[in-house]
Amino acid sequence: MKKPVLVLAVLAVAVAAAFVFLQFAGGPQAKAGECVTVTNGTEVASTGCTADNAKFKVGKVLTDSGATCPSGDDEYVQVTPSGGGKLCLLPNLVEGACYKPSDDEDSWGRATCSGEETVKVTKVIPTAGDGSGCPDDGDDQLSIVYPEPPTTYCLAPVQKTPA
Repeated sequence: MKKPVLVLAVLAVAVAAAFVFLQFAGGPQAKAGECVTVTNGTEVASTGCTADNAKFKVGKVLTDSGATCPSGDDEYVQVTPSGGGKLCLLPNLVEGACYKPSDDEDSWGRATCSGEETVKVTKVIPTAGDGSGCPDDGDDQLSIVYPEPPTTYCLAPVQKTPA
């Protein structure tokens, strides 16, 4: 009677070990479409997309750190997490909010809607296009396009450049 119990116990331990291995090894744990924070260039943590520290959204998860991110008009921020693999990150920009390029990292930081380098997100389009769906705000309108997840950010400078 003890032999079947022993076999079941060994089997349960093996299943648990396999589950732990799959959860904590074999590449990044973030998922496409999820918002993340990045610290020290390799430490990635999931966060809600409305959190103040959610500077990035995962565009694509690559299990091979030598693989390349999707090509498009705009480049992804590429992060190789300490767990291996590679994450292709795009900025997590919110429609109606203002941003400035961050000096210390490859991202955009929230800003007050003033200043030369500051842009306002006029529209977020959940498709990768050519920016033609952006509001017509004259020649200063910019668009940032990412193929995965399909996203187009429409941007306008908050301070117009003198002609």
